[in-house]
Amino acid sequence: MTGTRLEAIAIPTAPGVFHAKEWGVTWGQPEIDELKTVALGVPARRARLCLHPSKEAIHQEMLIVVHKDAVEVPQRRSNGPHTKIALEGTANLELYSNDGSLLRVLGLGGKGSRYFRTIDRSFHRLVSVTEWFVFIEILRGPFVVSTTERAAWFHE
Repeated sequence: MTGTRLEAIAIPTAPGVFHAKEWGVTWGQPEIDELKTVALGVPARRARLCLHPSKEAIHQEMLIVVHKDAVEVPQRRSNGPHTKIALEGTANLELYSNDGSLLRVLGLGGKGSRYFRTIDRSFHRLVSVTEWFVFIEILRGPFVVSTTERAAWFHE
């Protein structure tokens, strides 16, 4: 990916993950298209541009693309609420109880809601309905793996 717009504004930090070189980078459709290309090349079938320069940032914002073949394990976070804002495509946000019972499905994008903010510690997962779902996610940092609990009961 030599000479791409993503490389000009961000540093790759993991497969499918880029961190902005500084706060305030601008992005648009070319960056979204590049993230889609990146997502197709990684097993997770998703990619993100972290708009915060460091995993240690207290405020974190990410531009995320998810392909319809991506499988997300239901998870919940212990570091506070997070917000999702739909930009392109349609996805279902599935909310689960502690034992894995499906509590609710929220449509995001398309004719569904464009905005969702967690209000409890339910397990949740995002499932893209369209070929691509593109959204902004905002949450409290820093990023620490131990603040995300993956559902042990989930098997796909």
